[in-house]
Order: sequence, then structure tokens, then C-alpha cells
Amino acid sequence: MSAFTGELTITELDGRRGLWRLGQELPYEVGFKGSGRWIVAPAGMTTDGATTMFFRPILPAWGAYSRAAVIHDHLCELLRAGRPHPEAPTFAAAARVFREAAAVGGTSFLTRWTMWAAIRAWFAVQGLA
Repeated sequence: MSAFTGELTITELDGRRGLWRLGQELPYEVGFKGSGRWIVAPAGMTTDGATTMFFRPILPAWGAYSRAAVIHDHLCELLRAGRPHPEAPTFAAAARVFREAAAVGGTSFLTRWTMWAAIRAWFAVQGLA
């Protein structure tokens, strides 16, 4: 199974409610531990955690899926900048990485698949599916 090899350290940004800054890089090894396929969210990046919008009452921004959400935000930033990560050359691939990473973080099957479906639906609405 894939693995996170760092802790999630975040600081809330003053005056920008809902945004947080990553205090140290967050490495995630894709696929399985020892695969050598890494995604590293850089220290200093900003994140809003899990953008659960419609599900916010039952799925807060931070939970067992928090590290997966930060990795997903990083992958989406790279895609929007036109510099996709090799492990996520599309928004659909970024959503798959989120789902895998959420499992690693201990997110329940139902929660991670619900969040993955919400991500895919949002990308479809935006024309990014």
C-alpha cells in the first residue's frame, strides 16, 4: 500500500478564513511503499483542506482525509499551472490519487468514494473531467 512519510503541519492564515499554509513538505509515495513514485506537496503552499462544499455539514474540511486533500490540492494547482505531475496528468487522475491517499489515511470506504464522486462531479461541471 502507498504511504505518507511526513506529518501534516498547517497554520491558519489570518484574515483569510478557510485557508491554511503547509508548514513543512508533505511527501506521499504513490502505489505502494517502496515504489519510488513520489508526490510532494511543498512547504508554504496554501490549502482549504477538503473542499466539501455541499457536504460540509457532514464532512468537515479536516478529517482522516486531510493529507489526501492537501496532496490533491497540490496536484490541481500543478494542473491549473499547466505543469501536471507525472502521477496525475489529468484532473481525473488527481481524483484517483485522492481516493487512494484517503484510504491510506484511514478514511472509510463510503466516505472516500463519496468524496471522490463529488470531486469528479465538480470537475465535470467545470468542464475538466
